Amino acid sequence: MKTLQLDFNRNPSVVPWLGLLLTVLGIVAVLWVMTQLDVAKENKAQIEIREDEVALRIKQLESKRLAAQQASPVSEKVGKIVLSQTFSPEAGIAVLEEVWLPEIALTRLEVANLERDIKLELEAKTLNDVLLFVDRLNQHPAVKQVSLARNSSKVGDPFKPAVASIEIFWRDDRPSETKASAITSISTGAVR
Repeated sequence: MKTLQLDFNRNPSVVPWLGLLLTVLGIVAVLWVMTQLDVAKENKAQIEIREDEVALRIKQLESKRLAAQQASPVSEKVGKIVLSQTFSPEAGIAVLEEVWLPEIALTRLEVANLERDIKLELEAKTLNDVLLFVDRLNQHPAVKQVSLARNSSKVGDPFKPAVASIEIFWRDDRPSETKASAITSISTGAVR
C-alpha cells in the first residue's frame, strides 16, 4: 500500500502524462488544419488562374473569329448560299402537284429554299375552291404550316373569280447528318 502524502508544501512526484499527450495532439491537429487550409488556398488560386487563362483564350478566339468574319464577309454570304443550295424545292413543288385542283390557277409562285417557304398567288372559280385547296395543303404530311394571307374576288372580271395569297412552309426531309453538316459548315465558315 502506498503511503499518503499529507505534506501540502511538497510537489507531487507524478508527471501528468495524459495532459501533456492531449496538449501535443491538439497542437498537431491545429498545425494539420492550418496546412490543409494553406493547400486549399493554393488550389483555389491555381483554379482562378486557370479560369482567367481560359476566359482570355476564349476572348482571343472570339476576336480572331470576328476579325476573320469581318475581313471576309463574302465567306459568310457564300456559306449561306451553299446552305440554301442544300435544300431542294422539289419537296415543296411535289406537295403542290399532289394537292393541286383543276379549278385553281397559279398566277405567281415564289420559292425560298433556305426557309422552305412557297408563296403563291392564285385564282379560283369560287372562294370554296381556295378554302378546299388550303385544307388539302394542311392535311398533307410534308406541309408544316399553311397561311392564307388574303382573299378577295376580282371586281372587274365578269366571272368574279376568287383571288388569294397563300404561304406554305414544308418540312425538311433531308437526313439528319446532312442537316448537321450544313449547320456546322455555316457556323465554322467552311465552304464545301
